[in-house]
Amino acid sequence: MKRIVRFLACLAALAGLAFWASGALPDPHAIDLSNRLASPSLQHPLGTDHLGRDLAARLVWGALPSLAAVALVLSGGLGLGVLAGGVMALGPRALRAGVQWLAETALAVPTLVTALVLSAAFGAGLLTVAMALLVTSWAPYALAVAALFDRIRGEPYWMASQALGARPSAAIVRHMLPNAWPALGALAGADAGRAVILVASLGFIGLSADTGRPEWGAMIHEYRMFLFTEPRLVLAPILTCTLVCVALHGLLDRGAAKARR
Repeated sequence: MKRIVRFLACLAALAGLAFWASGALPDPHAIDLSNRLASPSLQHPLGTDHLGRDLAARLVWGALPSLAAVALVLSGGLGLGVLAGGVMALGPRALRAGVQWLAETALAVPTLVTALVLSAAFGAGLLTVAMALLVTSWAPYALAVAALFDRIRGEPYWMASQALGARPSAAIVRHMLPNAWPALGALAGADAGRAVILVASLGFIGLSADTGRPEWGAMIHEYRMFLFTEPRLVLAPILTCTLVCVALHGLLDRGAAKARR
């Protein structure tokens, strides 16, 4: 769990760095038609788009929705998942069945479908994306935690702690969570990248932000018509998404791999 806290701290630092860099870069909304589709230069490191807006500044501002989604999945989704998984493994029998049914139902409904339903009910926007992620992201963690806790309950160290009269809460923190983390870390690494892709996908179809706001998926949608004439406009947000997903997966899964050794 300390690694999750450290990772969230790194994520907050990255968000702060992106916010600071956004102030150092040109205004991402500033239109300069006399400088449209300019090539990369010292003033515009990645060039400008068809409205003369700085592409690098729009990429930096576009990182904020994705980083917020990752933080939401790893804090809210993982927290709720661990709590629900603990109830499924150690809670009252009647409550276990209800929580398990709820988790399996949430897992069966695709996040994209959930986002579409919530958009119809509450309107499109980042808040809708956040609700869709939170509603669906906890279920995989809950089922994984329940299975891991069930396995750990058969281990000698757990039975010894119970025989010695250890409090359940203390035994969970001391024995179950550290031993479950390697598998949860690998799952969180894949889930963080999935959150970035999902936000970009919803942005591409216009559900996470309006097309005028810098967001990676919305930028891909806006620049798709320049794929063959100015491919850098489309490739820049695609490559940024890919690199962020690979970095998140490597960062979290690496920590989990160290814990497995």
